[in-house]
Amino acid sequence: MKLCVQDGGLYSIHKIMDAYDIIARAGFEAIDWNIDIEIRGSALEAGTYAGNIFEKSIEEITEYYKDELAAMRKAGLTISQAHAPFPFYNTKFQNPETPDYLIGIYKKIILFLDTVGCKNLIIHGVSLARADDEHTLDDYRALNKKLYTSLIPELQKTNVTVCLENLFSKGITAGHCCDPHDAAREIDELNALAGKECFGLCLDTGHLNLIGGDLRHYLPIIGKRLKSLHIHDNDGITDMHKAPYTGTINWKHFYTMLKEIGYEGDLSFETFRQTDPNVIDLELLEPWMVMIAQIGAFFRKKILE
Repeated sequence: MKLCVQDGGLYSIHKIMDAYDIIARAGFEAIDWNIDIEIRGSALEAGTYAGNIFEKSIEEITEYYKDELAAMRKAGLTISQAHAPFPFYNTKFQNPETPDYLIGIYKKIILFLDTVGCKNLIIHGVSLARADDEHTLDDYRALNKKLYTSLIPELQKTNVTVCLENLFSKGITAGHCCDPHDAAREIDELNALAGKECFGLCLDTGHLNLIGGDLRHYLPIIGKRLKSLHIHDNDGITDMHKAPYTGTINWKHFYTMLKEIGYEGDLSFETFRQTDPNVIDLELLEPWMVMIAQIGAFFRKKILE
C-alpha cells in the first residue's frame, strides 16, 4: 500500500524540475500521473485537440515522456495510477465525433501505461446534468456502456485496470457511480463481458461528500471492486481538493471502512489545489506535502494494523 499523490503538473506545467524529488522527500512513494493535461477539456469542447501526443505511436509517446519518466525513477517513484483526458462527452462539444475520437485515445493510453507499469487508469464516465433537457438517463447509460466496452480488447491484453469514478453534476446532483449499487452492478457487468477483472472503482472522497454520501454506506457495497482512490476534503459545497481534516469529511469513517473491506490498493491524494504554486509559495510546498504524506502514513497504519 503505497502513498501516492497527483503530480498536479508540477513538472510539466510549472517546470519545477525537482518536482519528483520534492514529492519523494515529502514521503510519497508513487504518482497519480496527470497525463490528462495533454488534452484539455476546453480543447475537447472546441474540437481543437488534433495533433496531441496520444495520436502518435507508443514509441513516440514514450520518447515524449522520457525525461519525466527518468525524473520519477531517479526519485524512486512508481506510477500507481493515471488520469485520462476528460470529459468523454459534453453537450458543449462542437464536434459530434469527439467521443469516438477519445475512445481511440484511451485505447492508446492503456497500451502506453502498460509499458511503464501503471496499473490503474481513471476514466470518467458521463452524468446526466440537471440543465440537460435534451437527453435521458438511458442516453447516458448507453454512452457509458459504449465507452467502457470499447476498451475491453485493449484491457484483455494488458495489466491495466480502468477505474470508473463516482462523479457529481452541476447542481450539485449525484452523477455517474454515485449510487454504490449502480456502480457495483456496472463494474460486474463489464468484468463479465471482459472475462477478467479489468474494471474497478476509484473512490473520490470529495465527490461523495458533495452529494452528502456516507462512506459507511458506500464502501461496504463496493467492497473489493475498489481499486484506487482520490483522497481530498471539502466543505460539502465546493469541489475544493483540500488536504484531509481541512474540510467536513469524517476521516475516521474513511480509514475504518477501508480496513473493514480489506482494501489493498494505494492511498492516492488528489490535493492539487493546495499544492499548486499559483496558490502556495514554493518555500511552503514541500512542508505542506510532508503534512499530507504524514496523514497518508497514519491512514495506512490504521488500515493495516
